[in-house]
Amino acid sequence: MSGVTLAVMGGSSVATPALLAALLDWGGNSETRPELRVVLLGRSAEKLERVRAVCERMTRNARPAMRVEATTDIRIGLRGADYVLNQMRVGGLEARAHDETYPQALGYPGEETVGPGGFANALRTIPVVNEALRVVGEVAPRSIVLNLTNPASIVQHAATRYTGARMLSLCDSPITLGNELAALLERPRSDVQIGYIGMNHLGWVVSLHDGERDLMDLALERIERLSSLSVDADYRSYIRASRAIPIPYVRYYLYPEHVLAQQQGKMPRARQLQALERELLATYEAHSSDASHSDVSHLVKAVSKRGAAWYSAIIVPVLDALIHNHSGTWIASVANEGLIPWLPSGTVIEALCSIDGQGAHPLPIQSDLLPSELRGLLTSLALYEELAVPAIVEQRRDLALRALVAHPLVRTLEDAERVLAAVWPTGGV
Repeated sequence: MSGVTLAVMGGSSVATPALLAALLDWGGNSETRPELRVVLLGRSAEKLERVRAVCERMTRNARPAMRVEATTDIRIGLRGADYVLNQMRVGGLEARAHDETYPQALGYPGEETVGPGGFANALRTIPVVNEALRVVGEVAPRSIVLNLTNPASIVQHAATRYTGARMLSLCDSPITLGNELAALLERPRSDVQIGYIGMNHLGWVVSLHDGERDLMDLALERIERLSSLSVDADYRSYIRASRAIPIPYVRYYLYPEHVLAQQQGKMPRARQLQALERELLATYEAHSSDASHSDVSHLVKAVSKRGAAWYSAIIVPVLDALIHNHSGTWIASVANEGLIPWLPSGTVIEALCSIDGQGAHPLPIQSDLLPSELRGLLTSLALYEELAVPAIVEQRRDLALRALVAHPLVRTLEDAERVLAAVWPTGGV
């Protein structure tokens, strides 16, 4: 197979060397990896160069060959791209800190993808991502865009509606939950088949079996051992009653006051990441300037502090399926198009998909397994995104107000106005 070019938008992230580490490993079998040209795209030339130098050192002796380039010119960087990984963080970690803290003053838990924090993130992110995707359409029109930028479902919804990009959003949260449930059942992950229903950061496992036996009752019986739930006995009782096992983000919707109380007085995650970013950039600088730092294992160990599990958990496996045209089954974000009959067709849902060289092919969903009250949450979130996308792209405050009233966490007109007062730019309609 000839070489493959992967362009990385947001390539100056300090997590990017973890992507290179995952590409080098290629799912534990680097011999199946094609020759790669990885082009890092970023806005800060200084930061981009530090990250590029470290990635180049990591891949210097790679076999098959892996060449690392970097540029701040998006048009140059996208030329010849077969695949584009979008991991742009618009506004950087300082903006994330805002998204994680301003909702708390309004009485909501702070989070960059959920609730008022997610709205602020989308408001800032969608215009920039869409602008970049229009360049992708001009320079690399046949490329497939893998999206990690949050809030993923609304970013993909806006991209599909306004740019026509071939985008596939990927998240490690459902993958991690599936792995945890297999461990809970004391089974190899490959033996456990799951049924999943949801949107990004609002989803549930609704069935578990091994091809012969239903394993859901056993999982629910042991649910208190699932440490990622991070809530009390009442929540676990509800999970057993609903027979729907949630990803961790669901607690923001079902237990907002509990989550808010847990956040009070604690350092936001963004501040922790800023400190880690400074540490990693200093490490990268040392490895770039000191030839004695020749052992890349030190770099890999330093990068692992970021905990960027998504690269090895989902990005590289999906790239492998796309490049080698062999079918693998993964949870990915796709347009609903009737898969869940009680959601709008254009809603971006997370679904179990067969992924091969032609893209993602959603598998049937047993949508009747999700109880009605949880369907209501998804329906409200879908309506919010349906209204919020044109509100953000067309800068229409009236639609933004309606979107927030529809949002399952905001709901009231008074609170919707308070959110807009905090984040909506002046000059909107």
